[in-house]
Amino acid sequence: MSGRAIKVEALESATGLIELYRHGDYAFKWALLGGRAPYSLEAGKEAVIACLREQCIVEADTWRVELSPRDLLYLTGPANLTLEGRGSLVVIGEAPSERSQIRLVKRFDELSRFTSGLEGYRRDIYVALGEADPSDRLMAGFTEGWPGEWTSFPPHKHDDKVEIYVYYGLNGGYGLQVVEDHDGVDVFKVRDYDAVIIVRGYHPNVATPNSRICYLWILCQVEGRKSMRVEFQPGFEKLPLGTTHLSR
Repeated sequence: MSGRAIKVEALESATGLIELYRHGDYAFKWALLGGRAPYSLEAGKEAVIACLREQCIVEADTWRVELSPRDLLYLTGPANLTLEGRGSLVVIGEAPSERSQIRLVKRFDELSRFTSGLEGYRRDIYVALGEADPSDRLMAGFTEGWPGEWTSFPPHKHDDKVEIYVYYGLNGGYGLQVVEDHDGVDVFKVRDYDAVIIVRGYHPNVATPNSRICYLWILCQVEGRKSMRVEFQPGFEKLPLGTTHLSR
């Protein structure tokens, strides 16, 4: 393994929560629910809980939230929760937080959409948890590429942040996820509901013709202040961005 990135293939049968990545208090987890599964979030932490397949329910002693596909919940600990669903793919990002008593539900149908990039690298962006939202270190959203085009392009990196992509919408096609740093390059063939954790490096991706590479993304700000600041790969930094949620 290069240490740049980790690919995890789609879950095929019901599971409890599985930890995909951990670095100190930063973690990514997922589950393909086949009923009820417990989830505890400690004090001093925050979490994004995203639903990608089927509906799921997140329940505590005093509240209950129903999430449709591409909805997400942000909350701070402590919290003892139950996740419930049938065939529901749940993806969780965790990070340290000094906040408390926050709970936000972001409905995909209510998110603003904008198209980023130009021909060859167009995609629709939905920012669900951004710089202006009251999270300390977590950001999240959805990118939906145009058929056969690149996303996360021009190639950029943010080595102060670790990120997970969970793909969907390829519908029988596949994508190629590139992750490159000064030590080399990884290229992963990805299909619906595979995941790639990007630890460091430039990370563009592309779909096969007539397929769209779409993905949930969750960012954990490991170093410094939460931001969408990125560094573009030399040779690509002058390519026009169009409308973007990123900053140089």
